[in-house]
Amino acid sequence: MATIKGPFDVDGSFGNFRSYFDPSIGKKILAEKGGPTREQFKTSSTYAMARDRSTEFGGRSIWASLLKQSLSDAKHLMHPRCFNNIMTVGRLIQQQDETRPHGFRSIAVNRDPGLLFEIGLNKSLPFASVFRGEYETGLTTDKKTVTMSIPDFISAQNLRWVTKFNYVRFYMVISQISEVAWNPLNGKYEPLVADLELLSKVSVSDWIVRNDASVDVYLEASFDEPAFGCANTTVVVAMGVEFSNTLFMGQPFVEPHSGSMAIIGCFTE
Repeated sequence: MATIKGPFDVDGSFGNFRSYFDPSIGKKILAEKGGPTREQFKTSSTYAMARDRSTEFGGRSIWASLLKQSLSDAKHLMHPRCFNNIMTVGRLIQQQDETRPHGFRSIAVNRDPGLLFEIGLNKSLPFASVFRGEYETGLTTDKKTVTMSIPDFISAQNLRWVTKFNYVRFYMVISQISEVAWNPLNGKYEPLVADLELLSKVSVSDWIVRNDASVDVYLEASFDEPAFGCANTTVVVAMGVEFSNTLFMGQPFVEPHSGSMAIIGCFTE
C-alpha cells in the first residue's frame, strides 16, 4: 500500500491497482489488487486456516460494532479509526475462549473485563494523557444506576490539552454489552442478548470554568430496567471530557475534535 503525493488525482481502479481516499488520515491510498477467487477461498483446503480467521474476524466485527454503537452518545470524542482498536482488544478476548474450536470462538467480556480498559477510543488524543485526576465508579444495589465521581477536581491542574481552553465538561456513558457467539443453527455470529446497545444512557456535567478552585464532580445515569437481566452481559462505563475556548451567544462553543474519552469501569455478575 502506498500514498499518493504527486499531481495525479485518481479514484477507482486501473490495471492491478485501486485508489481511494481515506478520510481519517486525509490522504489518497494506492493499493494492489490480488488474492484468491471467492470460490477458491470458500472451498480450497489451502485456505482453511484463513477461513477460520475470517469467520472469527466477522464475529469480532459484530462485537466491536455493538460496543462502539453502545457508546455513541459521546462518539464525537472518539477517534474516527477507534474501531480498529476495539477489534484488537476483541481478538485478545476471543483468544481466551478455550472451549470452542478455532473459527468459532466467542467474544465474552466477562472472561476478563479489564481488557476493556486497554481500548484506545482516541489514540491521537489519549484520555490518560488528557485527564490526570482521580475518579470512582459504582453500581447501585438495584443494578439500575451507575455513578461517577471526581473528588477535588481542579480544572487548571488535572487536565492537559493540546490548545488553550477556558471551559470543560464531562460525559458519562453507561451501556451493556453481550457475549457474541457462533450460532450453528443459522451459521453466523450473533449476540446472545439482542438490542442491548439501545439501552445506553448518558449524563453530561455543567460547564466548568478553568481555574484553580477545587470542585467535586458527580454524575449518575440509570437504565430503565436493572442490568444483568440476562446472563453473559457486562455493564460498561465510559468517561469523556470536552473542551471549549470561546463563547458563542453566551454558551461555550465546541470545535470539532475537542475532547477525548475512555472506558473507565465495568461490572459483571
